[in-house]
Amino acid sequence: MFGLGFTEILLIAVLALLFIGPDKLPDTMKTIARTLGKIKRALDDTKSTLEQELKVDELRAEIMQYKSELDKAKNDLQAFKNVANNEIESVKKSAQIESSFKPNDINDDKLFDDLFEDAEAEFEALENSIKEPKKEIANKENIKSNKDAKESSEKKEDKKSNQNSFKHLDREDV
Repeated sequence: MFGLGFTEILLIAVLALLFIGPDKLPDTMKTIARTLGKIKRALDDTKSTLEQELKVDELRAEIMQYKSELDKAKNDLQAFKNVANNEIESVKKSAQIESSFKPNDINDDKLFDDLFEDAEAEFEALENSIKEPKKEIANKENIKSNKDAKESSEKKEDKKSNQNSFKHLDREDV
């Protein structure tokens, strides 16, 4: 306690007894204890108030972070909405241009057939590029399941042979 040893505390007690006197010493000790208790409670209250304030500041900072994230998401959505509106407008304009064509303006349907065939070829290429990894995954899964089945059948055979050898040993003992 405060770096005081037993002899130092004893010296302080003897001096207090001499200066205060034996009749006032208990009341003085009670007053000192009450004062120290009040000081301790005041310090604890101050400490808890500071901790609550720090928590409020932390919560405020966290709320501001969430608000900035929400603002960013709102801006991203607004940008996406603007892009979508621009695309819709361009599709409307192209539809208006296409509707302004007259059947006499298009002399040959071959152009549209070529475009359609190109689109079909690209679709098939995409479809094939998706099917290849699926086939590889299916092959790997089949190989793994075959290996697992083989291992389990080998374990069963080993177990049967072990049981048969134990039966053979039991018959020899009898």
